[in-house]
Amino acid sequence: MTSADIDLHAAFRRVGVSPDEWVMLHGDAGVAAQFRTVEPALRLRHLIEQVVNFMHRGTLVVPTFTYSFTKAEDFDPDTTPSGVGQFSEGFRVHPGVQRTRHPIFSVATIGPGAGAVLDARLDDCFGAGTVFDLLHRHDARIVCLGCEFQKVTFVHYVEQAFGVSYRSPKAFTGCILADGRRTPLTTTYVVRDMSIQSVHDLRRLQAETLRRGVLRVSDVGRFPISAISARDFFTVASEMLGHDEYALVAQGAVGHAV
Repeated sequence: MTSADIDLHAAFRRVGVSPDEWVMLHGDAGVAAQFRTVEPALRLRHLIEQVVNFMHRGTLVVPTFTYSFTKAEDFDPDTTPSGVGQFSEGFRVHPGVQRTRHPIFSVATIGPGAGAVLDARLDDCFGAGTVFDLLHRHDARIVCLGCEFQKVTFVHYVEQAFGVSYRSPKAFTGCILADGRRTPLTTTYVVRDMSIQSVHDLRRLQAETLRRGVLRVSDVGRFPISAISARDFFTVASEMLGHDEYALVAQGAVGHAV
């Protein structure tokens, strides 16, 4: 397999991604291994360059979550590494990319909307004014590149907006280390009820969005790629929650075919 065999830009187009829109991208560094004509040490950077080049008129947002305050750790947006994989960390340090100061759910971003992303609310994780609210308002395309639909963190924004009973707000406090200062911050995160099977399980949502034709799927070589608009995700997930509050968690999968 050569790099010519992997047309990443064509794969984006097949799942409906446009180079001038907002995109929240969950990526797997394994996709980069398919660029066999590129030196192994440079393959991840090559993959990220391909993504950034495609999104040359759009706003690209990539999770760089650290969960720092939940671990009683301070957060430095410039040096604290991403805790969600090599693709995420590679994007964080890519030229031109900037990172938000959220101490639990930071994201890295590039493009014309980056300023709005960087200015998003820090004292909450998934409520109004947060990055996830911006994604909804801009109807961002949520893309899974090389990873499963299960990775989509936007589900917690839907859960908080709906007010599910199996999540409740908890305050976490620490310091942001930036500009030579330690700035105290308290942020609220809706944590899950550990007495039930509350870990998210998106198989039923995936099946329903596929059935409605709003989740588009294809492949990049031997890896999957999928995309759905934030508004479609929100609409379908909210409707499912209206019928079954546990539709998006493992508790809801009990007794259901998935």
